[in-house]
Amino acid sequence: MSGLRCIGLICVLLSAGHLAEAQSVDALVNSATIGTEEAVAYTIAVSGAAFSEVTVPTPPEATGLQLTSRAPSQSTNVAWVNGEVTQTISFSWRYRPIAEGEATIGEATVEVAGNTYATTPITVVVVPQSQRPAAPARRRSIFDPFPDMLTEDAAAEIAIAERDVFIRATPSSTTPYVNEQVTISYELFFRQGMQPRNSRLADSWDAEGFWREDLPVEGRPMPRTSIEDGLRYSSIVVKRIAVFPTRSGSLTVDPLRIATEVFSPGGLGFGRSLFSRSNPYQQIERNSPEISMDVKPLPPNAPQGYRDAVGSYTMEARISRAQVEVGDPVELVIRIAGEGNISTLEGPAVQIPGAFEAYEPEITTQSESTSKLARGAKTFTYLMVPRANGTFTISPLQFSYLAPATGEYVTLEQVLPAIRVSGTAPAAVATSTLATGFPVDDIAGPHIADRWTAYPAVPLHRRWWPYVLIVAPLIVLAALAAWRRQATRMETDVAWARGRRAHPLARRHLKRALQLSKQGAPRALFVELERALMGFIGNRANVAELGLTRPQLDAELARRGVPGDTRKKLQDFLVTCDAARFAPEAPGRMQMEHAIAVASELIGSIEQGLRA
Repeated sequence: MSGLRCIGLICVLLSAGHLAEAQSVDALVNSATIGTEEAVAYTIAVSGAAFSEVTVPTPPEATGLQLTSRAPSQSTNVAWVNGEVTQTISFSWRYRPIAEGEATIGEATVEVAGNTYATTPITVVVVPQSQRPAAPARRRSIFDPFPDMLTEDAAAEIAIAERDVFIRATPSSTTPYVNEQVTISYELFFRQGMQPRNSRLADSWDAEGFWREDLPVEGRPMPRTSIEDGLRYSSIVVKRIAVFPTRSGSLTVDPLRIATEVFSPGGLGFGRSLFSRSNPYQQIERNSPEISMDVKPLPPNAPQGYRDAVGSYTMEARISRAQVEVGDPVELVIRIAGEGNISTLEGPAVQIPGAFEAYEPEITTQSESTSKLARGAKTFTYLMVPRANGTFTISPLQFSYLAPATGEYVTLEQVLPAIRVSGTAPAAVATSTLATGFPVDDIAGPHIADRWTAYPAVPLHRRWWPYVLIVAPLIVLAALAAWRRQATRMETDVAWARGRRAHPLARRHLKRALQLSKQGAPRALFVELERALMGFIGNRANVAELGLTRPQLDAELARRGVPGDTRKKLQDFLVTCDAARFAPEAPGRMQMEHAIAVASELIGSIEQGLRA
């Protein structure tokens, strides 16, 4: 009875799998490199079909290989994956090499449920047998309680070839516009049976000519199975970034170097000695391919007020209240959200009526990035204080951006309600005046006093206030001249202006890092520290820090006289920041506080070196 239940359950599973899974036909080999005395196993795997729907295929023709038998070995595999049944029917043949060199197994055709599928040809490399690793030796001692167990020498690590583990970099586009978002996924492929762990960034990495934002990836990803060049692989996404090109022309994203530990199939298993201390994981490093992009300039005829925004955005604007008293503050809040480079996004131009005293806007940025796109919101909050009564309107707000999918500019417009200001201050249009232009209430009535008080007469040259009145205008004029000279220099001398802003901006980043430390956000903290250092160097030395590679940065600081030990400490700290952002375990509170102290000390050391 139990046997009938098992058979019935298998039939139900097979039926469910057949209904749930799409049909697919793949060809694969057990190894892409074989010796002259070995055979390669060629398999056609049919998924998503019942055995009765599949016609037994004929083995494909091969060049450089000889088929050992035309009758295939057949097998059926049923697996339960993610709540669904997967059924695979396999047909296998063996081919032996004829000579050294490249050999090819041609296209095979399979008929499934009346449909014909064709496989992709597969290339196999045949090498001398001496270049292939020998098979592990077996213990033959009759006293061995486990006669099939491998010896210690047989459990030695087997070298992992480049084809066994590699990185693929997939950009969402290779012909973007300037400032258009391009998502790059770095996927680690490894042969089935291998198990990577502790994947991390192996070296500092630059993307010259791009603004870079890291996107989240799964902490415990589910491997994806695929067939590449006839071999079955599993793959996981180890890093995903969004880059925004800052200029047009040909740009290149440098290779990404990843270090990982990979399980060696020959280094562990039942045949491994229980008392062996050798590590079954091998430490390897892999480079992703270089990515080349042909960046297009922004289209002509941009709308008036356009500020290089590219992506997809929405705009919301509101005022805190439409009826206020003279002197009561009013807030104008503008929120722009969407997909694009939120960090460098500029808000729309705001024309505030002259009757209001306005302050610089408070800007807050909120990141809402997903695993596919960098997105978020930026809020601009203006504080306005009315100094006269009346009814005032703010010109309609306009924000323009380029939609990269269509290559056209889109303009968003928001109309704000009028602001009615009441209070004791009279409106300018309602004030009556005399012919001379003075208000009527500006002339005082005659003064009638019934008592006069006599004061001692003191000459003006003996009083102090006349001298103050004489000198004060000269002091004010000198102050205005100095202010004007400094303002002119701020506008014309970029290097001097950036140098003046270097320390305040660096202190602002360090203050933000201290807040992130208290909030327990280590990865954002190290991003802020890197911005503090690179921004300080860029402003202080008047260089474009976003376009400098690490070697170029070191050479620039050396040219400006920064000591070698300070430059070495800077490079080590930048590598620490990169490692902290991608480390599987977030740094602790003490590490964050130490990093803030090191960044502050580095800013002081670099300042001393630049002044020397």
